[in-house]
Amino acid sequence: MKAGARDPWFFALCGAAALLFALLFATGALVGQFNPDTVSYFVAAASGEPWGQVRHPAYGVVAGLFGASETEAGHVALVQTLLHVTASMVLYWGARYGGIGRAGAFALAVAALLSQSGLYHLRLVVPESIANSCLLIAFGMALAASGSRGAFRVLVVPTALFIGATYVMRPSHLPSIVAVAVLYGLFAWRNHQRRPVLRAAVLMLAAALPFLAQSAFRLRAVGDFNVVSFGGYAMSPLAGFMLTPEIVARLPEPARETAQAILTAREKAENEGLVARTPLNSSGDRSFGSAALGYFDIYARSYDDVLQHVIVPLKATNENWVAFNRRLMAFSIATVTTAPTRWAAWAGGATTRLVGRAIVTNAPMLVAGLLLAIAAVPAFLRRRPLGVASSDLGAVCIVALGWLACTAPLTVLVTFPASRYIDTAALLLPAIPLSFAIALLGRQTRQPDSGDALS
Repeated sequence: MKAGARDPWFFALCGAAALLFALLFATGALVGQFNPDTVSYFVAAASGEPWGQVRHPAYGVVAGLFGASETEAGHVALVQTLLHVTASMVLYWGARYGGIGRAGAFALAVAALLSQSGLYHLRLVVPESIANSCLLIAFGMALAASGSRGAFRVLVVPTALFIGATYVMRPSHLPSIVAVAVLYGLFAWRNHQRRPVLRAAVLMLAAALPFLAQSAFRLRAVGDFNVVSFGGYAMSPLAGFMLTPEIVARLPEPARETAQAILTAREKAENEGLVARTPLNSSGDRSFGSAALGYFDIYARSYDDVLQHVIVPLKATNENWVAFNRRLMAFSIATVTTAPTRWAAWAGGATTRLVGRAIVTNAPMLVAGLLLAIAAVPAFLRRRPLGVASSDLGAVCIVALGWLACTAPLTVLVTFPASRYIDTAALLLPAIPLSFAIALLGRQTRQPDSGDALS
Protein backbone atom coordinates (compact mmCIF):
# COMPACT_ATOMS: atom_id res chain seq x y z
CA MET A 1 0.00 0.00 0.00
CA LYS A 2 1.24 3.46 -0.87
CA ALA A 3 0.01 5.87 1.76
CA GLY A 4 0.04 9.21 -0.01
CA ALA A 5 -0.03 12.46 1.93
CA ARG A 6 -3.31 13.42 0.27
CA ASP A 7 -6.03 10.82 0.16
CA PRO A 8 -9.30 12.13 -1.28
CA TRP A 9 -11.18 9.04 -0.17
CA PHE A 10 -10.16 9.56 3.45
CA PHE A 11 -11.22 13.20 3.25
CA ALA A 12 -14.55 12.07 1.79
CA LEU A 13 -14.92 9.71 4.75
CA CYS A 14 -14.23 12.59 7.14
CA GLY A 15 -16.94 14.56 5.36
CA ALA A 16 -19.37 11.68 5.84
CA ALA A 17 -18.48 11.63 9.55
CA ALA A 18 -19.23 15.36 9.81
CA LEU A 19 -22.54 14.75 8.05
CA LEU A 20 -23.38 12.00 10.55
CA PHE A 21 -22.70 14.29 13.52
CA ALA A 22 -24.78 17.06 11.97
CA LEU A 23 -27.67 14.68 11.32
CA LEU A 24 -27.61 13.23 14.84
CA PHE A 25 -27.34 16.69 16.41
CA ALA A 26 -30.19 18.07 14.32
CA THR A 27 -32.48 15.17 15.28
CA GLY A 28 -31.58 15.27 18.98
CA ALA A 29 -30.08 11.78 18.85
CA LEU A 30 -26.92 12.81 20.69
CA VAL A 31 -28.94 13.38 23.86
CA GLY A 32 -29.52 9.64 24.30
CA GLN A 33 -32.68 7.61 24.74
CA PHE A 34 -33.76 4.55 26.68
CA ASN A 35 -35.43 1.44 25.30
CA PRO A 36 -37.25 -1.32 27.24
CA ASP A 37 -34.00 -3.28 27.81
CA THR A 38 -31.93 -0.38 29.14
CA VAL A 39 -32.77 -0.68 32.84
CA SER A 40 -31.84 -4.37 33.00
CA TYR A 41 -28.18 -3.55 32.22
CA PHE A 42 -27.94 -1.13 35.15
CA VAL A 43 -29.71 -3.62 37.42
CA ALA A 44 -27.03 -6.18 36.58
CA ALA A 45 -24.22 -3.68 37.14
CA ALA A 46 -25.59 -2.65 40.54
CA SER A 47 -26.48 -6.15 41.73
CA GLY A 48 -24.65 -7.82 44.57
CA GLU A 49 -24.56 -10.94 42.37
CA PRO A 50 -23.96 -9.47 38.88
CA TRP A 51 -23.08 -12.78 37.23
CA GLY A 52 -26.45 -14.27 38.06
CA GLN A 53 -28.57 -11.59 36.41
CA VAL A 54 -30.47 -11.59 33.12
CA ARG A 55 -27.94 -9.21 31.51
CA HIS A 56 -24.17 -8.96 31.57
CA PRO A 57 -23.03 -6.17 33.93
CA ALA A 58 -20.32 -4.79 31.61
CA TYR A 59 -22.45 -2.33 29.65
CA GLY A 60 -24.06 -0.90 32.77
CA VAL A 61 -20.60 -0.30 34.26
CA VAL A 62 -19.24 1.33 31.08
CA ALA A 63 -22.33 3.48 30.56
CA GLY A 64 -22.16 4.56 34.19
CA LEU A 65 -18.69 6.01 33.57
CA PHE A 66 -20.29 8.50 31.19
CA GLY A 67 -23.11 9.62 33.46
CA ALA A 68 -25.80 7.09 32.56
CA SER A 69 -28.05 5.41 35.11
CA GLU A 70 -31.50 3.86 35.32
CA THR A 71 -32.99 7.33 34.95
CA GLU A 72 -30.36 9.40 33.09
CA ALA A 73 -28.81 8.85 29.65
CA GLY A 74 -25.74 10.91 30.46
CA HIS A 75 -23.27 11.37 27.61
CA VAL A 76 -23.52 7.79 26.38
CA ALA A 77 -24.93 8.66 22.93
CA LEU A 78 -22.11 11.13 22.27
CA VAL A 79 -19.45 8.66 23.41
CA GLN A 80 -21.00 5.88 21.33
CA THR A 81 -21.00 8.16 18.27
CA LEU A 82 -17.34 9.11 18.76
CA LEU A 83 -16.42 5.44 19.14
CA HIS A 84 -18.45 4.56 16.04
CA VAL A 85 -16.67 7.18 13.93
CA THR A 86 -13.30 6.08 15.29
CA ALA A 87 -14.11 2.45 14.48
CA SER A 88 -15.04 3.35 10.90
CA MET A 89 -11.71 5.18 10.49
CA VAL A 90 -9.83 2.19 11.93
CA LEU A 91 -11.63 -0.05 9.44
CA TYR A 92 -10.56 2.25 6.58
CA TRP A 93 -6.90 2.30 7.54
CA GLY A 94 -6.90 -1.39 8.44
CA ALA A 95 -8.31 -2.22 5.02
CA ARG A 96 -5.64 -0.04 3.38
CA TYR A 97 -2.80 -1.70 5.28
CA GLY A 98 -4.36 -5.06 4.51
CA GLY A 99 -3.98 -4.41 0.79
CA ILE A 100 -7.43 -3.13 -0.16
CA GLY A 101 -7.47 -0.09 -2.45
CA ARG A 102 -8.70 3.32 -1.41
CA ALA A 103 -12.08 3.00 -3.10
CA GLY A 104 -12.74 -0.44 -1.61
CA ALA A 105 -11.64 0.71 1.85
CA PHE A 106 -13.87 3.77 1.52
CA ALA A 107 -16.86 1.64 0.50
CA LEU A 108 -16.43 -0.52 3.61
CA ALA A 109 -15.84 2.38 5.99
CA VAL A 110 -18.66 4.60 4.75
CA ALA A 111 -21.05 1.64 4.81
CA ALA A 112 -20.16 1.17 8.47
CA LEU A 113 -20.25 4.88 9.26
CA LEU A 114 -23.69 5.56 7.75
CA SER A 115 -25.21 2.17 8.47
CA GLN A 116 -28.85 1.82 9.39
CA SER A 117 -27.79 0.08 12.58
CA GLY A 118 -25.61 3.03 13.55
CA LEU A 119 -28.24 5.63 12.75
CA TYR A 120 -30.70 3.77 14.98
CA HIS A 121 -28.55 2.47 17.83
CA LEU A 122 -26.13 5.33 18.47
CA ARG A 123 -28.80 7.23 20.40
CA LEU A 124 -29.90 4.25 22.52
CA VAL A 125 -28.51 3.33 25.92
CA VAL A 126 -28.03 -0.33 25.00
CA PRO A 127 -24.83 -2.23 24.07
CA GLU A 128 -25.44 -2.79 20.32
CA SER A 129 -23.53 0.29 19.21
CA ILE A 130 -20.48 -0.33 21.40
CA ALA A 131 -20.42 -4.02 20.46
CA ASN A 132 -20.54 -3.19 16.76
CA SER A 133 -17.85 -0.52 17.10
CA CYS A 134 -15.54 -2.94 18.91
CA LEU A 135 -16.09 -5.51 16.15
CA LEU A 136 -15.35 -2.92 13.45
CA ILE A 137 -12.09 -2.08 15.22
CA ALA A 138 -11.27 -5.79 15.45
CA PHE A 139 -11.93 -6.11 11.71
CA GLY A 140 -9.65 -3.16 10.95
CA MET A 141 -6.88 -4.52 13.16
CA ALA A 142 -7.17 -8.03 11.71
CA LEU A 143 -6.93 -6.65 8.17
CA ALA A 144 -3.92 -4.51 9.10
CA ALA A 145 -2.30 -7.50 10.83
CA SER A 146 -2.54 -9.47 7.59
CA GLY A 147 -0.17 -7.02 5.88
CA SER A 148 3.08 -8.12 7.54
CA ARG A 149 4.56 -10.39 10.19
CA GLY A 150 5.47 -7.38 12.35
CA ALA A 151 1.93 -6.02 12.18
CA PHE A 152 0.55 -9.37 13.30
CA ARG A 153 2.84 -9.47 16.32
CA VAL A 154 1.80 -5.97 17.37
CA LEU A 155 -1.93 -6.33 16.69
CA VAL A 156 -2.85 -9.90 17.61
CA VAL A 157 -3.48 -9.11 21.28
CA PRO A 158 -5.44 -5.85 20.74
CA THR A 159 -7.51 -7.60 18.06
CA ALA A 160 -8.34 -10.42 20.47
CA LEU A 161 -9.27 -7.95 23.21
CA PHE A 162 -11.65 -6.05 20.95
CA ILE A 163 -13.25 -9.32 19.85
CA GLY A 164 -13.67 -10.18 23.53
CA ALA A 165 -15.27 -6.79 24.22
CA THR A 166 -17.60 -7.41 21.28
CA TYR A 167 -19.11 -10.64 22.55
CA VAL A 168 -19.15 -9.54 26.18
CA MET A 169 -21.31 -6.59 25.17
CA ARG A 170 -23.39 -8.62 22.72
CA PRO A 171 -23.09 -12.42 23.22
CA SER A 172 -24.79 -13.06 19.87
CA HIS A 173 -21.45 -11.96 18.33
CA LEU A 174 -19.62 -15.02 19.70
CA PRO A 175 -19.04 -16.42 16.17
CA SER A 176 -16.57 -13.55 15.71
CA ILE A 177 -14.00 -15.68 17.56
CA VAL A 178 -13.81 -17.92 14.49
CA ALA A 179 -14.94 -15.55 11.73
CA VAL A 180 -12.37 -12.79 12.38
CA ALA A 181 -9.57 -15.36 12.52
CA VAL A 182 -10.70 -16.83 9.19
CA LEU A 183 -10.89 -13.32 7.72
CA TYR A 184 -7.34 -12.65 8.86
CA GLY A 185 -6.14 -15.96 7.39
CA LEU A 186 -7.70 -15.24 3.99
CA PHE A 187 -6.10 -11.80 3.76
CA ALA A 188 -2.76 -13.05 5.07
CA TRP A 189 -2.80 -15.67 2.31
CA ARG A 190 -3.81 -12.98 -0.23
CA ASN A 191 -0.90 -10.83 0.96
CA HIS A 192 1.55 -13.75 0.64
CA GLN A 193 2.31 -13.94 4.34
CA ARG A 194 4.01 -17.04 5.70
CA ARG A 195 2.02 -19.58 7.75
CA PRO A 196 -1.38 -17.85 7.49
CA VAL A 197 -3.23 -20.88 8.87
CA LEU A 198 -1.03 -21.11 11.96
CA ARG A 199 -1.35 -17.39 12.68
CA ALA A 200 -5.12 -17.52 12.16
CA ALA A 201 -5.23 -20.34 14.71
CA VAL A 202 -3.20 -18.24 17.16
CA LEU A 203 -5.61 -15.32 16.70
CA MET A 204 -8.60 -17.61 17.21
CA LEU A 205 -7.15 -18.97 20.44
CA ALA A 206 -6.32 -15.47 21.68
CA ALA A 207 -9.85 -14.28 20.86
CA ALA A 208 -11.33 -17.24 22.76
CA LEU A 209 -9.34 -16.56 25.94
CA PRO A 210 -11.61 -13.76 27.25
CA PHE A 211 -14.60 -16.07 26.82
CA LEU A 212 -12.88 -18.96 28.58
CA ALA A 213 -11.60 -16.78 31.42
CA GLN A 214 -14.88 -15.04 32.09
CA SER A 215 -16.96 -18.18 31.71
CA ALA A 216 -14.71 -20.00 34.15
CA PHE A 217 -15.16 -17.15 36.62
CA ARG A 218 -18.95 -17.32 36.22
CA LEU A 219 -18.84 -21.09 36.65
CA ARG A 220 -17.16 -20.63 40.01
CA ALA A 221 -19.46 -17.75 41.02
CA VAL A 222 -22.89 -19.03 39.95
CA GLY A 223 -22.32 -22.51 38.54
CA ASP A 224 -22.85 -21.56 34.90
CA PHE A 225 -20.19 -21.65 32.15
CA ASN A 226 -21.10 -18.95 29.64
CA VAL A 227 -20.85 -15.20 29.03
CA VAL A 228 -24.31 -14.70 30.52
CA SER A 229 -27.33 -16.86 31.39
CA PHE A 230 -29.62 -15.86 28.55
CA GLY A 231 -29.41 -18.41 25.72
CA GLY A 232 -32.01 -20.81 27.05
CA TYR A 233 -34.49 -18.02 27.67
CA ALA A 234 -33.92 -16.54 24.19
CA MET A 235 -34.24 -19.93 22.49
CA SER A 236 -37.28 -21.22 24.38
CA PRO A 237 -39.98 -19.61 22.17
CA LEU A 238 -38.36 -21.19 19.10
CA ALA A 239 -38.62 -24.61 20.73
CA GLY A 240 -42.04 -23.76 22.14
CA PHE A 241 -43.47 -23.06 18.68
CA MET A 242 -42.20 -26.46 17.52
CA LEU A 243 -44.00 -28.47 20.20
CA THR A 244 -46.79 -30.94 19.53
CA PRO A 245 -48.11 -33.66 21.88
CA GLU A 246 -46.16 -36.23 19.84
CA ILE A 247 -42.87 -34.34 20.20
CA VAL A 248 -43.44 -33.84 23.93
CA ALA A 249 -43.95 -37.58 24.35
CA ARG A 250 -40.57 -38.27 22.72
CA LEU A 251 -38.58 -35.88 24.91
CA PRO A 252 -36.43 -37.18 27.76
CA GLU A 253 -37.12 -36.24 31.36
CA PRO A 254 -36.94 -33.65 32.88
CA ALA A 255 -37.25 -31.69 29.61
CA ARG A 256 -40.60 -33.40 28.99
CA GLU A 257 -42.16 -31.83 32.06
CA THR A 258 -41.07 -28.33 31.02
CA ALA A 259 -42.19 -28.98 27.45
CA GLN A 260 -45.66 -30.09 28.55
CA ALA A 261 -46.04 -26.96 30.67
CA ILE A 262 -44.98 -24.77 27.74
CA LEU A 263 -47.29 -26.55 25.28
CA THR A 264 -50.25 -26.20 27.65
CA ALA A 265 -49.51 -22.51 28.27
CA ARG A 266 -48.98 -21.85 24.55
CA GLU A 267 -52.28 -23.46 23.55
CA LYS A 268 -54.06 -21.47 26.24
CA ALA A 269 -52.46 -18.23 25.00
CA GLU A 270 -53.43 -19.12 21.42
CA ASN A 271 -57.04 -19.67 22.43
CA GLU A 272 -57.05 -16.30 24.20
CA GLY A 273 -55.59 -14.55 21.16
CA LEU A 274 -52.37 -13.60 22.97
CA VAL A 275 -50.11 -15.71 20.73
CA ALA A 276 -50.47 -16.41 17.01
CA ARG A 277 -51.43 -19.96 16.11
CA THR A 278 -49.66 -21.87 13.32
CA PRO A 279 -51.91 -21.31 10.27
CA LEU A 280 -53.50 -23.99 8.12
CA ASN A 281 -51.63 -24.97 4.98
CA SER A 282 -53.16 -25.73 1.57
CA SER A 283 -54.10 -29.22 2.78
CA GLY A 284 -55.89 -27.93 5.86
CA ASP A 285 -53.17 -29.02 8.28
CA ARG A 286 -51.26 -26.89 10.78
CA SER A 287 -47.78 -27.43 9.37
CA PHE A 288 -44.97 -25.84 11.34
CA GLY A 289 -42.45 -26.48 8.55
CA SER A 290 -44.60 -24.85 5.90
CA ALA A 291 -45.33 -21.82 8.08
CA ALA A 292 -41.69 -21.42 9.21
CA LEU A 293 -40.38 -21.49 5.65
CA GLY A 294 -43.12 -19.51 3.94
CA TYR A 295 -44.69 -17.29 6.60
CA PHE A 296 -41.93 -16.81 9.16
CA ASP A 297 -43.17 -13.37 10.22
CA ILE A 298 -46.08 -15.07 12.00
CA TYR A 299 -43.60 -16.46 14.50
CA ALA A 300 -41.44 -13.33 14.52
CA ARG A 301 -44.40 -11.17 15.50
CA SER A 302 -45.37 -13.54 18.34
CA TYR A 303 -41.90 -14.33 19.68
CA ASP A 304 -41.94 -11.75 22.46
CA ASP A 305 -45.57 -12.64 23.22
CA VAL A 306 -44.53 -16.24 23.89
CA LEU A 307 -41.79 -15.00 26.21
CA GLN A 308 -44.21 -12.79 28.10
CA HIS A 309 -47.32 -14.97 28.28
CA VAL A 310 -45.86 -18.49 28.14
CA ILE A 311 -42.23 -18.64 29.28
CA VAL A 312 -41.86 -16.05 32.06
CA PRO A 313 -44.84 -17.34 34.13
CA LEU A 314 -43.14 -20.78 34.30
CA LYS A 315 -40.32 -19.51 36.51
CA ALA A 316 -40.81 -20.96 39.97
CA THR A 317 -40.80 -18.67 42.98
CA ASN A 318 -37.73 -20.31 44.51
CA GLU A 319 -35.91 -20.68 41.17
CA ASN A 320 -33.11 -18.21 40.50
CA TRP A 321 -32.47 -16.86 37.02
CA VAL A 322 -29.43 -19.04 36.31
CA ALA A 323 -31.35 -22.22 37.15
CA PHE A 324 -34.37 -21.09 35.14
CA ASN A 325 -32.25 -20.34 32.08
CA ARG A 326 -30.45 -23.68 32.46
CA ARG A 327 -33.79 -25.51 32.57
CA LEU A 328 -35.00 -23.69 29.46
CA MET A 329 -31.75 -24.44 27.66
CA ALA A 330 -32.07 -28.16 28.43
CA PHE A 331 -35.65 -28.08 27.14
CA SER A 332 -34.70 -26.17 23.97
CA ILE A 333 -31.75 -28.43 23.10
CA ALA A 334 -33.83 -31.54 23.70
CA THR A 335 -36.61 -30.22 21.48
CA VAL A 336 -34.48 -29.22 18.49
CA THR A 337 -32.54 -32.50 18.59
CA THR A 338 -35.78 -34.47 18.79
CA ALA A 339 -37.30 -32.56 15.84
CA PRO A 340 -34.29 -31.49 13.70
CA THR A 341 -36.31 -31.03 10.51
CA ARG A 342 -38.47 -28.44 12.26
CA TRP A 343 -35.37 -26.67 13.46
CA ALA A 344 -34.01 -26.70 9.90
CA ALA A 345 -37.28 -25.18 8.67
CA TRP A 346 -36.97 -22.47 11.34
CA ALA A 347 -33.38 -21.69 10.30
CA GLY A 348 -34.44 -21.54 6.65
CA GLY A 349 -37.33 -19.17 7.33
CA ALA A 350 -35.25 -17.00 9.65
CA THR A 351 -32.49 -16.78 7.04
CA THR A 352 -35.01 -15.75 4.40
CA ARG A 353 -36.30 -12.99 6.66
CA LEU A 354 -32.82 -11.78 7.53
CA VAL A 355 -31.47 -11.73 3.96
CA GLY A 356 -34.63 -10.27 2.45
CA ARG A 357 -34.93 -7.44 4.95
CA ALA A 358 -31.17 -6.80 4.92
CA ILE A 359 -31.62 -5.83 1.28
CA VAL A 360 -35.16 -4.49 0.94
CA THR A 361 -35.58 -2.57 4.21
CA ASN A 362 -31.96 -1.42 4.54
CA ALA A 363 -31.86 2.25 3.44
CA PRO A 364 -28.06 2.39 2.80
CA MET A 365 -28.34 -0.80 0.74
CA LEU A 366 -31.09 0.76 -1.37
CA VAL A 367 -29.06 3.95 -1.88
CA ALA A 368 -25.97 1.93 -2.87
CA GLY A 369 -28.10 -0.16 -5.21
CA LEU A 370 -29.50 2.99 -6.81
CA LEU A 371 -25.99 4.34 -7.33
CA LEU A 372 -25.02 1.04 -8.93
CA ALA A 373 -28.00 1.18 -11.27
CA ILE A 374 -27.15 4.76 -12.27
CA ALA A 375 -23.49 3.88 -12.84
CA ALA A 376 -24.40 0.84 -14.92
CA VAL A 377 -26.25 2.84 -17.61
CA PRO A 378 -23.31 4.86 -19.04
CA ALA A 379 -21.00 1.88 -18.61
CA PHE A 380 -23.41 -0.23 -20.66
CA LEU A 381 -23.97 2.40 -23.36
CA ARG A 382 -20.26 3.12 -23.78
CA ARG A 383 -19.21 -0.51 -23.29
CA ARG A 384 -16.65 0.59 -20.74
CA PRO A 385 -14.76 -2.06 -18.77
CA LEU A 386 -14.64 -1.87 -15.01
CA GLY A 387 -12.26 0.66 -13.49
CA VAL A 388 -9.25 -0.25 -11.38
CA ALA A 389 -11.45 -0.41 -8.27
CA SER A 390 -12.74 -3.73 -9.63
CA SER A 391 -9.57 -5.41 -8.35
CA ASP A 392 -10.94 -5.04 -4.81
CA LEU A 393 -14.49 -6.23 -5.39
CA GLY A 394 -13.63 -9.70 -4.11
CA ALA A 395 -11.91 -8.33 -1.02
CA VAL A 396 -14.85 -6.06 -0.19
CA CYS A 397 -17.27 -8.99 -0.56
CA ILE A 398 -15.15 -11.17 1.74
CA VAL A 399 -15.06 -8.49 4.45
CA ALA A 400 -18.81 -7.80 4.21
CA LEU A 401 -19.64 -11.52 4.30
CA GLY A 402 -17.18 -11.98 7.16
CA TRP A 403 -19.18 -9.43 9.15
CA LEU A 404 -22.34 -11.36 8.32
CA ALA A 405 -20.69 -14.55 9.60
CA CYS A 406 -19.92 -12.81 12.91
CA THR A 407 -23.39 -11.44 13.55
CA ALA A 408 -26.01 -13.61 11.81
CA PRO A 409 -25.59 -17.33 12.72
CA LEU A 410 -26.87 -17.27 16.31
CA THR A 411 -29.71 -14.97 15.27
CA VAL A 412 -31.19 -17.54 12.89
CA LEU A 413 -30.26 -20.68 14.84
CA VAL A 414 -31.29 -19.89 18.42
CA THR A 415 -33.74 -17.00 18.23
CA PHE A 416 -35.37 -14.90 15.50
CA PRO A 417 -33.92 -12.05 13.42
CA ALA A 418 -35.55 -8.99 14.93
CA SER A 419 -35.02 -5.68 13.14
CA ARG A 420 -32.10 -4.67 15.37
CA TYR A 421 -30.31 -7.96 14.63
CA ILE A 422 -30.95 -7.60 10.89
CA ASP A 423 -29.61 -4.04 10.83
CA THR A 424 -26.47 -5.20 12.63
CA ALA A 425 -25.92 -8.20 10.34
CA ALA A 426 -26.40 -6.01 7.24
CA LEU A 427 -24.04 -3.28 8.44
CA LEU A 428 -21.34 -3.81 5.76
CA LEU A 429 -23.46 -5.25 2.95
CA PRO A 430 -24.01 -1.87 1.21
CA ALA A 431 -20.25 -1.78 0.57
CA ILE A 432 -20.70 -4.46 -2.11
CA PRO A 433 -22.95 -2.54 -4.53
CA LEU A 434 -21.18 0.72 -3.64
CA SER A 435 -17.76 -0.65 -4.57
CA PHE A 436 -19.26 -2.08 -7.77
CA ALA A 437 -20.67 1.36 -8.64
CA ILE A 438 -17.28 2.98 -8.00
CA ALA A 439 -15.64 0.39 -10.26
CA LEU A 440 -18.09 1.19 -13.05
CA LEU A 441 -17.42 4.92 -12.75
CA GLY A 442 -13.67 4.68 -12.21
CA ARG A 443 -10.94 5.31 -14.70
CA GLN A 444 -9.17 2.44 -16.43
CA THR A 445 -5.48 1.74 -16.20
CA ARG A 446 -3.52 -1.31 -17.07
CA GLN A 447 -1.51 -1.46 -13.89
CA PRO A 448 -3.36 -0.43 -10.75
CA ASP A 449 -1.17 0.57 -7.87
CA SER A 450 -1.39 -2.31 -5.38
CA GLY A 451 -5.15 -2.10 -5.18
CA ASP A 452 -5.05 1.71 -5.11
CA ALA A 453 -8.38 2.28 -6.83
CA LEU A 454 -9.18 5.71 -8.27
CA SER A 455 -6.02 7.16 -6.78
